[in-house]
Amino acid sequence: MQTEKIKVSNNGTGMDEARELTQKTADLIGLKGKDNFHFCLLSEEMLSMISAMVGDFEAYFWIKEENKKCEFHLDAESKVDYAKKRELISVATNKKNAFSMGIMEKIREMTEGFLYDVEESFKFQSEYGTGILDYGTLGMTGSEISSAVYSWSMQKYKESLRNNENENDETVSEAWDELEKSIIANIADDVQVGIKNNMISIVILKKF
Repeated sequence: MQTEKIKVSNNGTGMDEARELTQKTADLIGLKGKDNFHFCLLSEEMLSMISAMVGDFEAYFWIKEENKKCEFHLDAESKVDYAKKRELISVATNKKNAFSMGIMEKIREMTEGFLYDVEESFKFQSEYGTGILDYGTLGMTGSEISSAVYSWSMQKYKESLRNNENENDETVSEAWDELEKSIIANIADDVQVGIKNNMISIVILKKF
C-alpha cells in the first residue's frame, strides 16, 4: 500500500492533512495501542522537523506499507543556490549552525544543506562544519554527499560510532548520549537521508 502524496511546507500548509493521513493509515494497517501511538509519533517527528526548516521549504509527505513494514517519506527538490545558502546561514545565531541538539535537529540541518546546489554541499559543510560526528554530515564523506542515492543512514552512523568508541573521544560519547535520548533512534529501525539528481529524500523505516 502506498498513500497519496501530500504537499507540506514550513508555513503550515498540508500539516493537518498529513497528520490525518497518518492516523488513517495506522488504523487501516490495523495498528493498536502502543504501535498505533509510535506510528503517529514517527510521523510527527518528521513533520516537526519540517516546521523548523530555514527559508521557504516545500516537500511531499507520503507513507508506504507492506506486511506492516512501514516507510515514512519526505521528498523535496534542491533549488536554492550556494549564494543563497550562505545568506541563510549567515543569519543563524552562531553563524555556523554548529551546536544543534538532538539527532532530528541534526538531520534537519543536513537536509537544509542538501536544499542548496548539491555540488556545493560538501564545500559548504567543510567551511562551516566543526567535526565529522557533531555537525551536518554526521559521518559522511564528500563522495557520499555528492553521489549516493542514500548518503546517510542512522544505522551506519551508529556503526561509525561503535568503530570509534574506544578512542575516548568526547564527541563520540556525546553522540551516543544523544542517540539514547532520541525518540527516533529508540523507535525507528532506520532513518535514511540522501540525494539523487538534486532530489532530497528522507525516509523513516519501522517494522511493526
